[in-house]
Amino acid sequence: MQLENITDNDPARTIYKRGLQKKVNRQASRKATGIVDTESLGESILLVAAEVDPRVRRIVPQPVTFDLNTGEAYPTKAALTEALHGTRYKPWVYTPDFLFELVSGRSVFVEGKHSRWLRSNPEFGRVPVAMEELGHRLVVVPETIFTRAHHRNLRTLRALPDRQLDTARRAWIKAQFPCSLSFGHAQRAFGVTRSEVYAALFEGLLATDLSLAPFADRTTFVRVNGAVAHLEVLPL
Repeated sequence: MQLENITDNDPARTIYKRGLQKKVNRQASRKATGIVDTESLGESILLVAAEVDPRVRRIVPQPVTFDLNTGEAYPTKAALTEALHGTRYKPWVYTPDFLFELVSGRSVFVEGKHSRWLRSNPEFGRVPVAMEELGHRLVVVPETIFTRAHHRNLRTLRALPDRQLDTARRAWIKAQFPCSLSFGHAQRAFGVTRSEVYAALFEGLLATDLSLAPFADRTTFVRVNGAVAHLEVLPL
């Protein structure tokens, strides 16, 4: 299977199935096709962060199943099982949580794992090494990189329906927004709405540290010139 074709496939591993008792979070994403199923809070916040992160162009959930012994890639886990049916060969099966296609043209596989699980399963450390030997980059993201504020703020930004400012407000922020100003002051003194501030974050006109505290009147924003590093919270 050619990896450049994996975006045309259904998820390699089925998470959601009608009648299944396992808890599944079903989400839509602007950067993914259809509904994305995630099995844990860690996977869910990865999806949200990727949608906000400007470096990520496209999100492919459960993109492909590898046999890490051979490097062979299969469109689904079922396809791997079928291909090896009747043999005594035991594959080393691995399906990454996501493939992120980046605006740079690169692609990176991403796996969300709880730090406690990683400590209890040290053998998983062999997986990124095997992927690298096969020419693929795999980033394992533990829940510890996200603060509680990250969870709130990223979901708030992700839900913003319009990420573009109107021309007049954009020009005003560029020319007249103070170098540093709190959310509450911006609203009371200049009539700037929360949606406009959020849009300015996406456009790189304003910046704030998303990890410190959930958005509130005391949240301080600084004026910047096209910088969006505050949205790049993933270790890509």
